[in-house]
Amino acid sequence: MNRVTRSSSRTVTKSPYFKKETAVEGIEEKKRTVTKKKTTKRKTATTTTVVTADTADALTKLVPDLLDFDLKVLFVGINPGIMSGSRGHHYAGPTNHFWPCLSESGLVGIDNKVTYADDIHMPARYRLGFTNLTARTTRRASDLTLKEQQEGIPVLNEKLEKYRPRVACFVGKGIYEIYSNQKCKVMGLQHGRSIPWPTGDGETIFYVMPSTSGIVSAYQRPQRIQFFQDLYQVTQQQDKLYPPLKQEVKQEAKESTLLS
Repeated sequence: MNRVTRSSSRTVTKSPYFKKETAVEGIEEKKRTVTKKKTTKRKTATTTTVVTADTADALTKLVPDLLDFDLKVLFVGINPGIMSGSRGHHYAGPTNHFWPCLSESGLVGIDNKVTYADDIHMPARYRLGFTNLTARTTRRASDLTLKEQQEGIPVLNEKLEKYRPRVACFVGKGIYEIYSNQKCKVMGLQHGRSIPWPTGDGETIFYVMPSTSGIVSAYQRPQRIQFFQDLYQVTQQQDKLYPPLKQEVKQEAKESTLLS
Protein backbone atom coordinates (compact mmCIF):
# COMPACT_ATOMS: atom_id res chain seq x y z
CA MET A 1 0.00 0.00 0.00
CA ASN A 2 2.82 2.31 0.84
CA ARG A 3 4.35 1.65 -2.56
CA VAL A 4 1.06 2.49 -4.24
CA THR A 5 0.87 5.74 -2.28
CA ARG A 6 4.34 6.76 -3.37
CA SER A 7 3.47 5.82 -6.90
CA SER A 8 0.29 7.88 -6.64
CA SER A 9 2.26 10.82 -5.35
CA ARG A 10 4.51 10.62 -8.41
CA THR A 11 1.42 10.50 -10.60
CA VAL A 12 0.12 13.64 -8.96
CA THR A 13 3.45 15.36 -9.60
CA LYS A 14 2.94 14.79 -13.34
CA SER A 15 -0.67 15.94 -13.27
CA PRO A 16 -2.24 18.30 -15.86
CA TYR A 17 -1.84 21.09 -13.31
CA PHE A 18 1.87 21.20 -13.86
CA LYS A 19 1.45 20.75 -17.60
CA LYS A 20 -0.77 23.82 -17.56
CA GLU A 21 1.92 25.78 -15.77
CA THR A 22 4.44 24.67 -18.35
CA ALA A 23 2.09 25.71 -21.14
CA VAL A 24 1.55 29.08 -19.50
CA GLU A 25 5.29 29.54 -19.19
CA GLY A 26 5.61 28.77 -22.90
CA ILE A 27 2.95 31.35 -23.74
CA GLU A 28 4.64 33.92 -21.57
CA GLU A 29 7.95 33.16 -23.28
CA LYS A 30 6.32 33.58 -26.69
CA LYS A 31 4.82 36.88 -25.60
CA ARG A 32 8.21 38.12 -24.50
CA THR A 33 9.70 37.02 -27.84
CA VAL A 34 6.98 38.75 -29.85
CA THR A 35 7.34 41.90 -27.78
CA LYS A 36 11.06 41.89 -28.37
CA LYS A 37 10.57 41.55 -32.14
CA LYS A 38 8.09 44.39 -32.20
CA THR A 39 10.34 46.74 -30.31
CA THR A 40 13.48 45.90 -32.32
CA LYS A 41 14.40 48.81 -34.60
CA ARG A 42 15.90 48.28 -38.04
CA LYS A 43 19.24 49.84 -38.64
CA THR A 44 19.37 51.87 -41.85
CA ALA A 45 22.58 51.57 -43.81
CA THR A 46 24.14 54.88 -44.68
CA THR A 47 26.94 55.58 -47.12
CA THR A 48 29.33 58.42 -46.65
CA THR A 49 31.34 59.77 -49.56
CA VAL A 50 34.77 60.78 -48.39
CA VAL A 51 36.40 63.39 -50.58
CA THR A 52 40.15 63.27 -50.14
CA ALA A 53 42.56 65.95 -51.29
CA ASP A 54 43.74 63.65 -54.10
CA THR A 55 40.17 63.06 -55.30
CA ALA A 56 39.35 66.76 -55.22
CA ASP A 57 42.53 67.46 -57.19
CA ALA A 58 41.75 64.78 -59.78
CA LEU A 59 38.29 66.27 -60.36
CA THR A 60 39.90 69.52 -61.51
CA LYS A 61 42.12 67.83 -64.10
CA LEU A 62 41.42 67.04 -67.74
CA VAL A 63 42.72 64.13 -69.78
CA PRO A 64 44.03 65.51 -73.09
CA ASP A 65 42.78 64.25 -76.44
CA LEU A 66 45.27 62.15 -78.41
CA LEU A 67 44.51 62.88 -82.04
CA ASP A 68 46.16 62.74 -85.45
CA PHE A 69 45.19 62.56 -89.10
CA ASP A 70 44.59 59.23 -90.82
CA LEU A 71 43.74 57.27 -87.66
CA LYS A 72 42.46 53.72 -87.94
CA VAL A 73 40.28 54.20 -84.89
CA LEU A 74 39.27 57.14 -82.74
CA PHE A 75 38.07 55.71 -79.42
CA VAL A 76 35.31 57.81 -77.90
CA GLY A 77 34.74 57.50 -74.15
CA ILE A 78 32.01 59.10 -72.08
CA ASN A 79 34.33 61.13 -69.79
CA PRO A 80 37.42 60.60 -67.59
CA GLY A 81 37.04 58.90 -64.23
CA ILE A 82 38.96 59.69 -61.05
CA MET A 83 41.96 57.48 -61.83
CA SER A 84 42.22 58.74 -65.41
CA GLY A 85 42.03 62.33 -64.18
CA SER A 86 44.62 61.68 -61.50
CA ARG A 87 47.06 59.91 -63.83
CA GLY A 88 46.36 62.02 -66.90
CA HIS A 89 45.80 58.97 -69.13
CA HIS A 90 42.83 57.34 -70.82
CA TYR A 91 41.18 54.24 -69.26
CA ALA A 92 43.66 54.32 -66.36
CA GLY A 93 41.47 52.64 -63.71
CA PRO A 94 43.00 49.45 -62.28
CA THR A 95 39.88 47.36 -63.03
CA ASN A 96 39.29 48.76 -66.52
CA HIS A 97 39.59 46.09 -69.22
CA PHE A 98 40.44 48.45 -72.08
CA TRP A 99 44.20 47.96 -72.29
CA PRO A 100 44.28 44.17 -71.75
CA CYS A 101 41.61 43.79 -74.46
CA LEU A 102 43.43 46.14 -76.83
CA SER A 103 46.64 44.12 -76.32
CA GLU A 104 44.89 40.99 -77.61
CA SER A 105 42.98 42.61 -80.47
CA GLY A 106 45.55 42.80 -83.26
CA LEU A 107 45.24 46.59 -83.32
CA VAL A 108 48.66 46.96 -81.66
CA GLY A 109 50.34 44.07 -83.43
CA ILE A 110 50.99 40.59 -82.07
CA ASP A 111 52.22 39.95 -78.52
CA ASN A 112 52.42 43.67 -77.70
CA LYS A 113 51.20 44.36 -74.19
CA VAL A 114 50.17 47.99 -73.76
CA THR A 115 48.96 49.93 -70.72
CA TYR A 116 47.43 53.33 -70.03
CA ALA A 117 50.96 54.81 -69.87
CA ASP A 118 51.33 54.00 -73.58
CA ASP A 119 48.31 56.01 -74.70
CA ILE A 120 50.42 59.00 -75.76
CA HIS A 121 52.27 56.81 -78.31
CA MET A 122 49.15 55.23 -79.82
CA PRO A 123 48.44 57.76 -82.62
CA ALA A 124 51.96 57.65 -84.11
CA ARG A 125 52.68 53.95 -83.57
CA TYR A 126 49.34 52.30 -84.24
CA ARG A 127 47.07 55.03 -85.69
CA LEU A 128 44.79 54.88 -82.65
CA GLY A 129 43.38 58.05 -81.08
CA PHE A 130 41.44 58.94 -77.94
CA THR A 131 38.81 61.49 -76.99
CA ASN A 132 35.73 61.79 -74.76
CA LEU A 133 32.25 63.07 -75.40
CA THR A 134 32.54 65.12 -72.20
CA ALA A 135 35.90 66.44 -71.03
CA ARG A 136 35.01 66.95 -67.35
CA THR A 137 36.38 64.41 -64.86
CA THR A 138 33.84 62.91 -62.44
CA ARG A 139 33.66 60.13 -59.86
CA ARG A 140 30.91 58.39 -61.83
CA ALA A 141 29.50 58.82 -65.33
CA SER A 142 26.10 59.34 -63.70
CA ASP A 143 27.43 62.62 -62.26
CA LEU A 144 27.13 64.11 -65.76
CA THR A 145 23.87 65.69 -66.88
CA LEU A 146 22.31 64.70 -70.19
CA LYS A 147 22.56 68.30 -71.37
CA GLU A 148 26.27 68.37 -70.57
CA GLN A 149 26.85 65.24 -72.63
CA GLN A 150 24.76 66.48 -75.55
CA GLU A 151 26.82 69.67 -75.64
CA GLY A 152 29.81 67.52 -76.56
CA ILE A 153 28.19 66.17 -79.75
CA PRO A 154 29.02 69.09 -82.12
CA VAL A 155 32.55 69.20 -80.65
CA LEU A 156 33.02 65.51 -81.44
CA ASN A 157 31.65 65.98 -84.96
CA GLU A 158 34.22 68.71 -85.58
CA LYS A 159 37.01 66.34 -84.54
CA LEU A 160 35.70 63.60 -86.83
CA GLU A 161 35.50 65.97 -89.81
CA LYS A 162 38.92 67.47 -89.10
CA TYR A 163 40.97 64.33 -88.42
CA ARG A 164 38.95 61.89 -90.57
CA PRO A 165 39.49 58.60 -88.70
CA ARG A 166 38.43 55.43 -90.50
CA VAL A 167 36.31 54.31 -87.53
CA ALA A 168 34.84 56.16 -84.54
CA CYS A 169 34.51 53.52 -81.82
CA PHE A 170 32.13 54.36 -78.98
CA VAL A 171 33.23 52.57 -75.80
CA GLY A 172 29.81 51.97 -74.30
CA LYS A 173 26.34 51.58 -75.80
CA GLY A 174 24.86 54.38 -73.68
CA ILE A 175 27.26 57.00 -74.98
CA TYR A 176 26.46 56.09 -78.59
CA GLU A 177 22.73 56.36 -77.90
CA ILE A 178 23.25 59.87 -76.54
CA TYR A 179 25.35 60.79 -79.57
CA SER A 180 23.02 59.30 -82.19
CA ASN A 181 19.77 60.09 -80.34
CA GLN A 182 18.47 56.60 -81.06
CA LYS A 183 18.50 53.14 -79.49
CA CYS A 184 21.44 50.90 -80.31
CA LYS A 185 19.72 47.58 -81.04
CA VAL A 186 22.87 45.69 -82.01
CA MET A 187 26.40 46.52 -80.95
CA GLY A 188 29.31 46.29 -83.35
CA LEU A 189 29.42 48.03 -86.73
CA GLN A 190 26.52 50.47 -87.18
CA HIS A 191 25.50 49.88 -90.77
CA GLY A 192 24.22 52.90 -92.65
CA ARG A 193 25.67 55.40 -90.17
CA SER A 194 28.73 57.48 -91.11
CA ILE A 195 30.15 61.00 -91.43
CA PRO A 196 31.48 61.87 -94.92
CA TRP A 197 34.90 63.54 -94.98
CA PRO A 198 34.89 67.16 -96.16
CA THR A 199 37.55 66.18 -98.73
CA GLY A 200 35.01 63.91 -100.43
CA ASP A 201 37.35 60.92 -100.57
CA GLY A 202 36.07 58.83 -97.67
CA GLU A 203 33.96 58.58 -94.54
CA THR A 204 34.12 57.79 -90.83
CA ILE A 205 31.98 54.81 -89.89
CA PHE A 206 30.67 54.03 -86.40
CA TYR A 207 31.39 51.03 -84.20
CA VAL A 208 29.89 50.37 -80.75
CA MET A 209 31.38 48.09 -78.11
CA PRO A 210 30.47 47.46 -74.47
CA SER A 211 31.92 49.66 -71.78
CA THR A 212 35.28 48.36 -70.58
CA SER A 213 34.69 49.58 -67.03
CA GLY A 214 35.22 46.93 -64.36
CA ILE A 215 31.92 47.82 -62.68
CA VAL A 216 29.96 46.78 -65.80
CA SER A 217 29.42 43.04 -65.29
CA ALA A 218 27.16 42.28 -68.26
CA TYR A 219 30.21 41.45 -70.41
CA GLN A 220 33.25 39.55 -69.22
CA ARG A 221 36.76 40.05 -70.55
CA PRO A 222 36.64 37.26 -73.22
CA GLN A 223 33.46 38.77 -74.69
CA ARG A 224 35.01 42.25 -74.71
CA ILE A 225 38.12 40.92 -76.47
CA GLN A 226 35.89 39.59 -79.25
CA PHE A 227 34.56 43.10 -79.89
CA PHE A 228 38.12 44.47 -80.07
CA GLN A 229 39.14 41.70 -82.48
CA ASP A 230 36.08 42.37 -84.64
CA LEU A 231 36.97 46.07 -84.64
CA TYR A 232 40.42 45.14 -85.92
CA GLN A 233 38.83 43.30 -88.87
CA VAL A 234 36.67 46.34 -89.63
CA THR A 235 39.74 48.60 -89.71
CA GLN A 236 41.46 46.20 -92.11
CA GLN A 237 38.52 46.50 -94.50
CA GLN A 238 38.47 50.29 -94.21
CA ASP A 239 42.19 50.55 -94.95
CA LYS A 240 41.59 48.61 -98.16
CA LEU A 241 38.87 51.07 -99.17
CA TYR A 242 40.87 54.13 -98.15
CA PRO A 243 44.61 53.32 -98.08
CA PRO A 244 46.69 55.03 -95.36
CA LEU A 245 48.09 58.43 -96.28
CA LYS A 246 51.74 58.81 -97.10
CA GLN A 247 53.70 60.80 -94.55
CA GLU A 248 54.11 63.84 -96.78
CA VAL A 249 50.38 63.91 -97.55
CA LYS A 250 49.59 63.67 -93.84
CA GLN A 251 51.96 66.55 -93.14
CA GLU A 252 50.26 68.66 -95.81
CA ALA A 253 46.90 67.93 -94.21
CA LYS A 254 48.21 69.11 -90.85
CA GLU A 255 49.64 72.30 -92.31
CA SER A 256 46.49 73.13 -94.24
CA THR A 257 44.45 72.65 -91.09
CA LEU A 258 46.72 74.97 -89.14
CA LEU A 259 46.40 77.63 -91.84
CA SER A 260 42.61 77.38 -92.10
